[in-house]
Amino acid sequence: MKNTWKMGILAAALAAAPAAAHEKGDRAMGVVESATAERIVIKAADGHAVAFTLTPETRFLRGESPARPEDVRVGERAVVNGRRSGETVQAVRVKLGRAPVVK
Repeated sequence: MKNTWKMGILAAALAAAPAAAHEKGDRAMGVVESATAERIVIKAADGHAVAFTLTPETRFLRGESPARPEDVRVGERAVVNGRRSGETVQAVRVKLGRAPVVK
């Protein structure tokens, strides 16, 4: 019985870990709500917005191919990995969804 209880606690702690990382604001997955030359805002599935500052070091990808900041479109899916810098979160990598296939 003790082992079952310990396993339950461990499972709950592991399940909360991704949520805690997301709440720190260092990663966001969702839809681009807005994008400027200085900032990108991602609206997560739960409805909250996470803002990232863009820097010259921010890398952009579309699928697995390199992209440019001007390729970002409002409403498209994106994953942003960032790093805290004081009160802001700087985007390290912005991965955009694959370009739609034109038929």
